[in-house]
Amino acid sequence: MNVTEHSETDRTVELRITDHDNVQHHLTLSKEGEVTDHWCDQHLPDSDDRSLGDEERLARVERFAKYYLTRTTGSNALSPYSQSDQVADPDRLAVTTLLIGAMAQDTLESHLTTCYDQLAALRANDTPPVEPPQVAPDADWELIEQDIHLTLDTEEIRRLADVLTELNSLGEIRQALDVRPDRKDSDLFSRLNRVLSTSESSFTEDASSEQFLRVISPLRVHWNTDGPTRIEYGDGTEPDEDATLAARIQLTPDHTPIISVAAFQRTLVDHFRCQLRDCYVGMGVRPPSDAQVTGHGITAFTDRYERADQLQNYHSEHAIIDWTGLAPRPDL
Repeated sequence: MNVTEHSETDRTVELRITDHDNVQHHLTLSKEGEVTDHWCDQHLPDSDDRSLGDEERLARVERFAKYYLTRTTGSNALSPYSQSDQVADPDRLAVTTLLIGAMAQDTLESHLTTCYDQLAALRANDTPPVEPPQVAPDADWELIEQDIHLTLDTEEIRRLADVLTELNSLGEIRQALDVRPDRKDSDLFSRLNRVLSTSESSFTEDASSEQFLRVISPLRVHWNTDGPTRIEYGDGTEPDEDATLAARIQLTPDHTPIISVAAFQRTLVDHFRCQLRDCYVGMGVRPPSDAQVTGHGITAFTDRYERADQLQNYHSEHAIIDWTGLAPRPDL
């Protein structure tokens, strides 16, 4: 994927993007990321006759266009996990994975108490924090969701994400969880704060995890009833305006049983690396090497991989993937 032309007015941005098959796409987007026009040099069937593969090809270019605007203008053109975009911002997701993977177990549990207790209770057949709907008390759960917000600004997120990608750090963090699962994080956030501080006056020695991320939105549990799926909510509040949705835990029964906080942490890092893969694949771009993994990531993409014959089985843990079919990741 390459942006070969970029022009803008007060309200709109026009991009010309050349995809991995050397097809040129012409897009017009609002500054908020809404695509108002998209056509390409290659003939495609009318919208009613397009295959899921054709639709995904156009959607990949549109997601990439929004990510390009996010990276180059600092806008929030991508709407994370929305019905339209489905992907998250890969930079924010990578930084969240770093923070989750580098935390001590007690710090992680303090942020994600309800989510972990829900999984532990379901494993032990105890009463979970979020119970099945009253109309279907014996319903089985099919999805647990928890939003994670970052409080870092756009430039801080980008700086950290670029370092993570360059050093393949997420894979190293995952290996460290196997070797030293009980390590401490007493100075982790102070060191991160020092890295991100632009001057000595902005550096504080007593930085804590709350300065980087927040988990305050309600836990959501999807229950499989005889009728439509029912969603029940835990306790929580809406995040502050200065917090940005960066990641959404989307665990399924395939991720269980989770028998300890250490196993929970490993599962989350694996899960978020799969989500990071989906973000890049969803833009038609080859993921960084430490996100070239298989397994369930973003739920909407797992559903798409299962339904579209033209897409590889990225969601299957034992799949063999040809990553060369995706465009090299551009330097934005």
